[in-house]
Amino acid sequence: MTVFERAREAWAQGERMRENRRRYKRFTYGRQWDDMVETSDGRMVTEREYAMAAGRRPITNNLLRSLVKSVVGRFRYNLTQQERDTATERLREVNQLDELDARMLEEFLISGCAIQRVVYEKRFEGTDVWVDNVSPSRFFSNRFMDPRGTDLRLVGQLHEMSLQELRLRFGHRNRNRLRAIDQMYSRTRGMNPLVRLGALDGDGGADDFVMVSDDMLCRVVEVWTFEGRRGQSHEWVCRYFGPDGTLIDETPSPFGHKGHPYVVKYYPLTDGEVHPFIEDVIDQQRHINLLITTIDHIMMNSAKGALLFPTDALPPGVRIEEAARLWGSPGAVIPVNPKASRLPEEVSSSGTNQGASSLLDMELKLFQQISGVTSALQGHDAGGNVSASLYNSQAGNAAIALTDVFATFDSFRSARDTKAMNTVNKYSH
Repeated sequence: MTVFERAREAWAQGERMRENRRRYKRFTYGRQWDDMVETSDGRMVTEREYAMAAGRRPITNNLLRSLVKSVVGRFRYNLTQQERDTATERLREVNQLDELDARMLEEFLISGCAIQRVVYEKRFEGTDVWVDNVSPSRFFSNRFMDPRGTDLRLVGQLHEMSLQELRLRFGHRNRNRLRAIDQMYSRTRGMNPLVRLGALDGDGGADDFVMVSDDMLCRVVEVWTFEGRRGQSHEWVCRYFGPDGTLIDETPSPFGHKGHPYVVKYYPLTDGEVHPFIEDVIDQQRHINLLITTIDHIMMNSAKGALLFPTDALPPGVRIEEAARLWGSPGAVIPVNPKASRLPEEVSSSGTNQGASSLLDMELKLFQQISGVTSALQGHDAGGNVSASLYNSQAGNAAIALTDVFATFDSFRSARDTKAMNTVNKYSH
């Protein structure tokens, strides 16, 4: 296969991971009733539609967002307690790395993917070493097994650029190259009938390798491959392709580390599979929503203050509507026929949702146990019967449960800093 075909195959192989990420992201940001279910008559509908058809109001109690915010907040707090490396301080200031890393950790918790791109280039802010977060919806690679990524052989990213930016980046002030770029994109502009505004919506999909989110932009595919050249030597080579596979530009790695510009960490990487932090509590979140919706439905449809007023208890000349109005009025005097078979009484159901409430309480506790993020770590009030030392101990134990997540993410940041400093040293001389 050509390099472009290999890149497209790598993109297709990553669709399952991108599909999972889209679902986890929906759940984290509150769209938790969009999973598809099959009805009794074989139709596929969303869980929201299914619940509403059954007469229930779908209620979302988003614990996932609170969970992610608590972990990111703990990370931010840890940053304030760490000593700064003076060698990387300027890099951090220029790129606002603390902010980038906080958003990267959020992505890491949701999708299990942390991807950044480290390049030296001229931008509006100046010529410098720049670090960018890369969305997994635009990234692809060969399937690798080593958590360190040592068996990566192909990595790449999908870009969207204006034609003017394309000419500036790849024209090299050469008329023939500029003409070739213009001709290629005028030829490929209508190659895919699905190209339309909002086609990507930031998520990506199986057919999005050549599609753009705005039909005024151009698709550029950046591909880095590890290749043997000149005898036994190996090096990383960068190529840029158009959406039809036409080679736009090619260059060996210009960086001091001689590698590709990406820093990649998947968590946890098991046999090439990614199972992120959020995945463990998705089912608990769904069940919690279902239980709350069920309790709400029971309470809405159970008897609450229903009045049983025997017809023979109405005195002559008093209508049932008048008796009902007086019953609901404080201090009212209600006339009653003393010869009635029995007196009026009010009925209120109780205990009909006790089972669901107990199950909900158990699910909430399981949610904390599975995630490892307890109420103490989230800063909730411990109550008057919990001592300060016990509360701090609970928060510390919860932080220990997250040690693996933080340690893995710190290894990613360390690899990023090393690659960035190698790039700085290359171009600072």
